[in-house]
Amino acid sequence: MRGKKHKGKAQSGKMQADSAQSENSLLGNVLQGNVLPERALTYWRIRLLLLCIAPAVVGGFFFFTAAKLFTLWTFVWVSLFLLLCFVYCPMHYRFYRYSVSERMVRVSRGVVYNRMDAVYIRNLQYTTLSQTPLQKLLRLATLRLYAAGGVVRLPCLNYEEARLLRVQLGKKMEVENGTGNDH
Repeated sequence: MRGKKHKGKAQSGKMQADSAQSENSLLGNVLQGNVLPERALTYWRIRLLLLCIAPAVVGGFFFFTAAKLFTLWTFVWVSLFLLLCFVYCPMHYRFYRYSVSERMVRVSRGVVYNRMDAVYIRNLQYTTLSQTPLQKLLRLATLRLYAAGGVVRLPCLNYEEARLLRVQLGKKMEVENGTGNDH
């Protein structure tokens, strides 16, 4: 009988440890948050490449008027492009996190400075889902959450995930604000 009692305490202790571990892992997931899809990094790099068209055109003008200026200009903008494309964009992608809980939506981002935006679901007024042509091609979307204090942006989410998140937040807003149909 004594062995069974001891075994029961051991199982109870193990269950408490498992419960504490699952709470810690859940808390860790909430603090770490969700990551953006890898296509977001591709999207940012393509946008950056499109922005490089103007410096290339200006550099082409310098090719015919001032060869030394052309060389210097081309070196500067190509170096900046490579730095942004292969260092900054991956770091921005790595440090961008968002989490949605029962009460709030949090977005954490930043490479040099960390910034966290949070909005309580009860304070949401409305949401919008938008896509640029490039986002449409990559099946991404931007979800904007409008509250009395400002806007929280969730860029480059998977389109289906963003659509479902918008619907779920809409339902939570109805429940929180009491605007659901009671008929």
